[in-house]
Amino acid sequence: MKSVLRFLIFAVILFGAVLLLYVTRTKPATSGSPSAPVVTTRYAALEAVDREFTDLVSHVLPSVVSITAIPSDTTNPRIQYLRRLFGFQPGATPPQLGSGVIVSPEGHIVTNFHVIQGAGSAEVTLNDGRVLPAKFLGADIPSDIAILQISPENISPIAWGNSDDVKVGQMVFAVGNPLGLQETVTQGIISARGRRAASEAANEFFQTDAAINRGNSGGPLVSLRGELIGINNMVAAQTQTQGIAFSIPANTVRRVFESIRDHGRFIRPWFGVSTLPLSPMIVRQLNLPDDITGALVQVTQADSPAEKAGLEPGDVIVEYGGKPVRDAADLRSRVVDTPIGDAVEIKVRRDGRIIPLKVTIAPEPGS
Repeated sequence: MKSVLRFLIFAVILFGAVLLLYVTRTKPATSGSPSAPVVTTRYAALEAVDREFTDLVSHVLPSVVSITAIPSDTTNPRIQYLRRLFGFQPGATPPQLGSGVIVSPEGHIVTNFHVIQGAGSAEVTLNDGRVLPAKFLGADIPSDIAILQISPENISPIAWGNSDDVKVGQMVFAVGNPLGLQETVTQGIISARGRRAASEAANEFFQTDAAINRGNSGGPLVSLRGELIGINNMVAAQTQTQGIAFSIPANTVRRVFESIRDHGRFIRPWFGVSTLPLSPMIVRQLNLPDDITGALVQVTQADSPAEKAGLEPGDVIVEYGGKPVRDAADLRSRVVDTPIGDAVEIKVRRDGRIIPLKVTIAPEPGS
């Protein structure tokens, strides 16, 4: 009798739990309609977000292209003759694959320079399957940015975003053709701003945890507004570090693009100084504060904006454009992002004093 009673109590509790779960997951159907479960508001909101995301991706995909860079030795008949003469298979050098993004109604495409480096010709595969020849317009090698152009018929350029507004933690997604797999989309966040993937890099990078693999180079990093905020450039996973990738900020890319489009080349902003990082040894030798940040001026070039502004060897540039200078690489990146002709307020430390100066950025000679 007691066991039957315990069973009945357990059955009642179980039935109540199931009923509670059912009630929380469903709502009664409206009068006159068949009874069917309705997703709760919480799940409906998630599904709405999911639909927005997929709609956004479908809007961006037509702007993304696959680039096949054909090495020059496969298009040069003399080199092919020598290959056959010495027993090599003609066209043995494989083509390079990468990604790009259409950025103008005139058919301009942005990609990385290393994607097309050494190519004799290039082909672009669009999202709709068309394969078009691409014309090389120019590149800025230090920034690793190249500009191509295709026929502008039936294309979908992406909208430019303002990369200065990008914040750490912001959701982004990367689109490209990793390992030859077209239309690959990965999602992540902006992990950091102002990263330098190498000490000699001409510009700073966004760091993101969106998965970017070989073949993604040159593809877009896109905001949730569907705007281009960066060009995917290099992956630290090449050194066995997972979840770390880099993207060139869109404002830097846009300056290079517009210069090449308008002038046929990138006219690089010029400051005219050679600088050194402030190592602990230099800080001690110059009797500088231990917590100082900035860039030590080693040489000012003749007739340069720096020389005209009054900078001297031994000055420490501590502020540029109203913001502290972290180090020499930070200064170099900030100069690259300064429009030519802008007069920039800077501050230098000289003989224990902070001195304000104004430098007008000029075109780099020969650029």
